[in-house]
Amino acid sequence: MIRSLLPLTFVLLILLHGPAQAEVKGIALVQVEDPQRGSVPDVIVGYGVVESENILTRSFQRDGQVSNILVEVGDQFKKGEPLLDFGAAPAAVVAYEQAKTALRLAQGTLARTRQLLDLKLATQDQLETAAKAVSDAQLVKEMYEKQGTITTEILEAPFDGIVTAISVSKGDRVAAGAALMTLAETDRVRLSIGIEPAQIGRVKPGLPVGLESLLPGGRPIETKVKGVGAAIDPKTRLVPVAVVLSDRSALPGENFKAKIFAGKFEGWVVPRDSVAVDKKGAFVFQIDDEHAKRVDVNVLGSAGDTSVIEGDIDPRKKLVLSGSYQIADGDAVRTEAASLAAAAEKVDGAAPGDQVERETTRE
Repeated sequence: MIRSLLPLTFVLLILLHGPAQAEVKGIALVQVEDPQRGSVPDVIVGYGVVESENILTRSFQRDGQVSNILVEVGDQFKKGEPLLDFGAAPAAVVAYEQAKTALRLAQGTLARTRQLLDLKLATQDQLETAAKAVSDAQLVKEMYEKQGTITTEILEAPFDGIVTAISVSKGDRVAAGAALMTLAETDRVRLSIGIEPAQIGRVKPGLPVGLESLLPGGRPIETKVKGVGAAIDPKTRLVPVAVVLSDRSALPGENFKAKIFAGKFEGWVVPRDSVAVDKKGAFVFQIDDEHAKRVDVNVLGSAGDTSVIEGDIDPRKKLVLSGSYQIADGDAVRTEAASLAAAAEKVDGAAPGDQVERETTRE
């Protein structure tokens, strides 16, 4: 026969879940700690999109046809680089050819009229009319040439920038003044962050701002508030907050998450989950003579899983951190520390004859 004593920890578990559990049946188990004062940062979170301060839509003041497009949306370019070939419209080519034909015929008529005049078969008036027809045809031809309607023009970049939109396709026939593409200058950009109107009183110029690009691999940017909008954007229903953005630090169209550090909240620091809310407002529980006592509080602010509250908190009484969802004001409660201490006392006071033994038979 082999006799062996179970480990002391196993005895402790038996006591905790046996008689001890029966004694506290119906009493909620809560986790507590001493109230602590402290602070958490007052962070206002918003989102925004970088925009260029110089956005230009390019077009030609004549009818024409798109011969070739040399860039795509999102392409970056340098000043002077070709972006698009703009050729003559078929109608303009036909009109120019007609003008050249009309001039050639008018010149032939003028030459024949001079010959007839020499033969006394035409009058001076007829000669002048023929000369005027040549002049008119010449002017029409020169007009087409000066307008450039019969030549291919190249749309060149007016600055360093990026293509944000292309409104045409290769081969399209477009009217005079029709938009071809939209360009945004990258040297001068701006960023406005949208925040809730209720937060506007906490924001002022000069506050530090942390920017986090939503593009993969985007690097964080530390900057500050430049100005606060005085009206609500009708599209987003948010108030725009302008932040300082240095040249070439971001691309037009890039999305950012912004954290505006407006200060800090100071008061009693508690886990966010320890604060409950009902019709009367926010509240927490403290332990008063092994009973839960409700304390109404005002939540000043939160950061992550931590909240800062103010209220009639007694610094000498434990604050309930978890388990408050299962108790009400005045309920009897037990703490984890008290339960462990009671179990330990039972183990220390157990008689030797009460030890649990285990027997096994070896054949």
